Order: sequence, then structure tokens, then C-alpha cells
Amino acid sequence: MLGRLHVLFAVAAVAVVCIPTPAEDPGALPFVRKNCATCHNSALASGNVDFGALQGAKTFEENRGVWERVLSKLKTGAMPPPGLHKPPAPEIEAVTRGLEAEFARQDRAIQPDAGLVTARRLNRTEYNHTVRDLLGVDLRPADDFPQDASAYGFDNISDALRLSPALLEKYMDAAERSVRRALFGPELIKPSMTHYPSPVRLPKLPKSLMEYDLTGLSAQSSSHAVHRFPVDAEYSFRVVLNGHRPNQSMPLRIAFWIDAKRLDQTFDVEGSDLEGQIEEWRARVTAGEHLLSVSYLNEYHGLPAKYNGPEPADPSKLPSLGSARGKLSEQDIELLRKYGTKVKTDRIEVRVDNRTESIDVGGPFQQATGPSAESLRRIFVCGHAPGHHTAACARPIVAKFVERAFRRPVRREEIDSFLSFYTLARKQGDSFEEGIATALEAVLVSPNFLFRIEQNRSAVAGRTSVPVGDYELASRLSYFLWSTMPDDELLRLAGEHRLSQPAVLAAQVTRMLRDARSNALVENFGGQWLQFQNIDVVKPDLERFTDFDEYLRRSMRRETELFFQNIVRQDRSVLEFLDADYTFLNERLARFYGVGGVTGAEFRRVDMSKTERGGGLLAQASILTLSSYTTRTSPVLRGRWILENLLNDPPPPPPPGVPILDEAKVGQSGSLRQQMEDHRKNPACAVCHNKLDPLGFGLENFNAIGAWRNEDGKFPVDTGGVLPSGRAFRGPVELKAILLKEGRDAFTREISEKLLIYALGRGLERYDRPALAAIEASLPSHNYRFSQLVLEIVNSLPFQMRSAHEGTLTSAKAGALSQ
Repeated sequence: MLGRLHVLFAVAAVAVVCIPTPAEDPGALPFVRKNCATCHNSALASGNVDFGALQGAKTFEENRGVWERVLSKLKTGAMPPPGLHKPPAPEIEAVTRGLEAEFARQDRAIQPDAGLVTARRLNRTEYNHTVRDLLGVDLRPADDFPQDASAYGFDNISDALRLSPALLEKYMDAAERSVRRALFGPELIKPSMTHYPSPVRLPKLPKSLMEYDLTGLSAQSSSHAVHRFPVDAEYSFRVVLNGHRPNQSMPLRIAFWIDAKRLDQTFDVEGSDLEGQIEEWRARVTAGEHLLSVSYLNEYHGLPAKYNGPEPADPSKLPSLGSARGKLSEQDIELLRKYGTKVKTDRIEVRVDNRTESIDVGGPFQQATGPSAESLRRIFVCGHAPGHHTAACARPIVAKFVERAFRRPVRREEIDSFLSFYTLARKQGDSFEEGIATALEAVLVSPNFLFRIEQNRSAVAGRTSVPVGDYELASRLSYFLWSTMPDDELLRLAGEHRLSQPAVLAAQVTRMLRDARSNALVENFGGQWLQFQNIDVVKPDLERFTDFDEYLRRSMRRETELFFQNIVRQDRSVLEFLDADYTFLNERLARFYGVGGVTGAEFRRVDMSKTERGGGLLAQASILTLSSYTTRTSPVLRGRWILENLLNDPPPPPPPGVPILDEAKVGQSGSLRQQMEDHRKNPACAVCHNKLDPLGFGLENFNAIGAWRNEDGKFPVDTGGVLPSGRAFRGPVELKAILLKEGRDAFTREISEKLLIYALGRGLERYDRPALAAIEASLPSHNYRFSQLVLEIVNSLPFQMRSAHEGTLTSAKAGALSQ
């Protein structure tokens, strides 16, 4: 650590001895009084800003937040708003340069400080992952805990992670369940049945036989349900059918899928009336959440009597296409794909109203018993098999477990305190394994496990921060990138006092980002920053959006996760979040997007450069759906999402008394855009909507669940817009190109700020500005690579140091734990 910390201390020392220059007016006060006081005065105070109340050069420091907003709006052209006098460009440029210089002067005068982070409780995700890696059981006990509170957009913020009596009781239960599952295996669960009714959806014909989905998973007749399986076991799946099909048609073939993988067994159903018919499958399923699907493999049949395509190389194959009735085979599809023949849908006979009434899940049956070999390996470090331990095994088992659970070396007296639980259990006649279980359960309710506690150290005279220890750095790193405890390699390097060496630390960051465990960064940081985790709970109106189902919902989320994963693990530029020429699709999502050439349930990288929707986050259905209402799109919600999550410029809340949009008129008396433009004529609305609406209008080609459209009701979609900077665009591709060019600095600031907050577990303060500025400034010269962003954060003063004034636990947390 010495090399890096010498630099950090040198920076801090220079800041301490530096004598700040006095504040000077950068010319902004006379500028705003001349050009902005019409709206920002004591009478109107638009945006809660009265420039008449800001006096003297000190205002630029005392009211920096206001002046930062001024600078942002001048640089983007948002102020003065359209229709008002715009000052000459040289005047605007002079003021912006002056404000930037003043803020730089202020930041140079800031004494670097690591900031205050109280002892951080493991949140629900971190608890689940830590128990998994500690015991080798993926039980997810924290799913039963109360929901974690969020702050600054994330649920890992120390000050928001409070303790409650209810949570303390949950800790006791979770410790017992987790340890006993690891040592003795799962408890036997009495079989039960769970019922999932299927929504009723009308059949929808494909545009041509070329688009026939051989899996049936994309068809309206398919049904999907998400079920959490408690243990590894065999389960039954009963499907109740409904609907009708043509007389004298061929048997209807039904398939069952788990996580888009088809079970080998299929069933052929005879007869025209399907109502009440039941088919049942049995299969072994691993514990956890799985997507269950039912589909019809031969939905359409009755092919055209005449083949009108090019002469095939093998005429013997023609009879399968020439039959007047019969199922559409895979051979038929391959012929049609090979020769490019388009077949009109009115020449296909469709099975009418094929669907499932419900999916019932029964079990568990023949469930797995006994502990896993991996769990026993992690706990019984003495190497003996269960039943062959000696009394001498207890101490090394408990000692190693305590060390791993506390994520640091432990003192002999700490080991003795937990070993006493084992000794007491043995005196009471319990087995060796039961005694070990009692000791391990006690470890899992210790504050040293439940909290990431860092040791207090005294600072050098004149300094407010001290470096964190090697083991503490290992924990900061692992919970930042993996949301779990440090692995053996991190702990080994910490024990050798090498982890803090710059080259070693950089190598570990690279290793960790390439590891599959970095998916936790995607799910936890990405899911909260971009809010795509909310796709799990959105409920589009199924009468308006009949394409939407659980399979599509999960496909939407998976696309965004894989896109984020690719940027992280392949070390791509973070600017690809704004615009990219690729995405990840399976057949279901590709059909929904209108992208051809993608077959099967597996996701794969797909070139989007030639498509009308393009790539990047703003073309992904997860983002477009969560930024819409249940019944329609919302340019305001989408514009707000872009400003808040991509451009680091969240708009203020709407003023009170603003009239809402008349929903009854949308798509009837005018397009949504026309309604919004009428709404924007209200001066109270125009200030914010001039910035919000153009961003949202650029995405109006996407409906409320992200499908492409050219009409809004009976009216053509107008996706043109003009940004406050004066740049005009039409459609999502041009909008993304402008954001990539003009918004990259704002986006760089946004992702740097959000990732630093997530890494530190606290909000940012004024003394963090130099560190944040250094992180942002490093990205352009490294092609904006994700690894550079992470490495700069990991090397920053607030990540590698801590305030010398921090306590180990807040009094409220310590009091709760002592009860």
C-alpha cells in the first residue's frame, strides 16, 4: 500500500498547506441580473431561485448548488428558455469559463477527507451471497428479511441500513436454517400443490410461415409461470387445457419447458374440444426460482396446395409442401427459409383458441437428502468425514469458520468464546456435528459477521484520515464488485500485505471483473442505477398489450443484464450504454423487436446497426417499459429517466396545481404528442417540459412495452424534436447519436458519481469532489473502459482510507445488538 498511500498523503499535505485565493465574482452576478431576473426574482422565483437574494463573491461558495445549475443550463442551452432574449455567445462563454474557474478554485482549497462511513450491515443480497460462499448452500435466507431501506438510489448505504427487533429475530432463524442445511441437508418438506391460472389471449397469426416459431414459446397460446422450488427434488407439472381446434386435424403436440429448456417428453392430444383435458410431466428440478412454460409445437397447419417459389434443388421434398392438410414440419420451414417463399397467412389454417387453463406444480417428491459434499468440505477443514471426527477437530473447524465469517484474522479469545458453545452442547450429550452446529450458529449472529466493522486507527498529526487495513481493503473490494465476502486469493494477498500494492490491486480488479461473480455488480448496482430490476413488478395492461407475458418480461430483463455484463466482463467503453451497435436477444425478444435470423430460446449477441431501433439502453424494452404507464407511453417519464440516470440532471418536481393530462383524449382527438404540446402551453409547465419532452418524443416509436410502432392510435408518430442546445433530431437513432456526442461528459459524471456512491456505501460530500473529478478525468485517455472507472474508484482516497473519527458501531446499532 505504501506506493499509493504516499501519493494520497502527499496530495493531502499539499491541500493542508495551500493558502486558498480569495473568491472573486466570475462575472456571473451581473449577467444573471441582466438576463435572468425576469423569471428568477423575489416575486416569481422560478425554480426556487431568486438571483436578487444572492449577493457578493461568497455566494458562489455558499450557494454553489445554485450556481452549478446555472453553469449546467448555460452549457446545454437550456437557459434562457426559447422565446426569451438570448445573450450573445461570447458573453455566455465568458460566464461559463468564469464559473468553472471559480469551482476549480474552491475544489483546490478542499482538504481531502475519506468521509464518515458507519459500520455497514450486510444488506439482504450481501447476506445471501455471503452465506452461500461461507457454507456452500444457496438457501437465500435473507429473502425473508424486512426490505432494506434505500438512500442515494441504493440499498447498501450504511446510514440507511437500520436494525429492528423483527430483523434480529430473523437473524436467529436464518443462522439456524443455514447451518443445519449445510451440516445435515434440507429438512423433508411435505408435498403440496401450487396453482397458476393462465391469462386468456386471442390467437395471433404470423405474418408469414417464415416467421413460424418452432418452439411455440412466442405464440399467444403459450403459457408461463415463475415458481420458486424449495429443494432439489422431483416435481409434477399438471397442465389443464382449454379451447378448440379444427375437426379432422392432426394431433396437437404439447411441450413443457423449464427455463426455456424443453423436457424430452411431449404429448399428442386428439379431438376438437380441448376443454378439461389434462397432461402431466415429472422432472427433477434444482432449488431456486425457475420459469415454467407450456407451448404447442404444431400450432399452424394446412399448407398452400401450390408451391410458387424457385425450383428446389431436390424436387422430392415438394410433396410435404404440396399437401392440402397436415402439420407444418421443420422440413417445411427449412425449405421456405432456403428458397425465400412468402406464404400469406390467410392460406394457413389456425387451431382456434388453443390455450392452457392453468399450470399446477406439485411436490417435492424424492427430495435430495443429506448435506452436499461442498458444504462439508468448507466446514470440516480437518479433512475427516462425518462420524470420524475427534475432539481435536473442533478447534480448527471453529477457528477457520470464524476467520472466514469475520473476514479477518481472529484472536484466540474470540475462538474460545465460540468454541464454548460446542463444549456446552457436547456436555449436554449432543453429537459432534450438533456441537459444531451450535458454535457456527453463534458466529452467524455475531456483529462481526452481520456488520463490516473496520478497526479504529490513530491518524498522523494534522491529518483526518487513515489507511484501511489489508483485510478491510479486501472486504471493500469484494463487496463492491461481488456483493459477497473475499475469496481465498484476496484473503491470502491481504495476509501477505500485498493487496494494497498498486500492481497487485490492479490485477485483482481485472480478475474480479472477469469472474462470473461480477454479475452481482450488474444485478445490484446496475439494477438499481438503471432501475431495470423494476421490470419484475411492472404490470402493463394485458388487454392493450397482448404480447406481454412472463417469458417476455424475463427476456427483457435478461437482455439488459447480458448487455451490462458484456460491458463489465469484456471491458467495453461505458459510452456503449448510450449507444451501441449490438444487443443480446433470444427468439422471443427478436420476434418482438422485428429482428430476423434469431431462432431458439438461447440468447446471443445480435448486430443492431442496420435496424431502425439501433442499440444501447434506450432501445431496450426493459427500460422503455419501466419508463411508461401501464396503458400508454410517457414522454415525461422517459425524459425524466434519461435526465436522472444518464445525464446527471434530475428535473425538479412539478409545481403544485399543474393540471394532469386528459387520458380520454390520448390517441382519440389527437396523438399523445399533440396532447403534450397543448399541455406545455401552460407557462408553469413549459420550463421543465421544454427539456423533458423532446427526449421522450424521440422514443415515441416505441410503445409502452418497447415494441416498434409508426402510429399512436389513429395518428402517425412524430419523433422529431429540438434539444435546449438547439440540436434537432428525428427518431431514436439520431437522438442517441446526439446524446453520445453532447452528453458524454454529463454521462461520465453520472456513472462515476453513482458507482462511487455504491462503492463507498454513503452519499458524496463536498470533500469528495477532487476524487470524483480525478475519476472522471481519467476516462477519456483510457477509451472510457469500464475497468478504468472501477480502478480509479478503488485507488481513490475515500476507498482506500477512512476517517480517523469513525466509530465501530453507531450507538443505535450497538444497543439493538446487545438486547
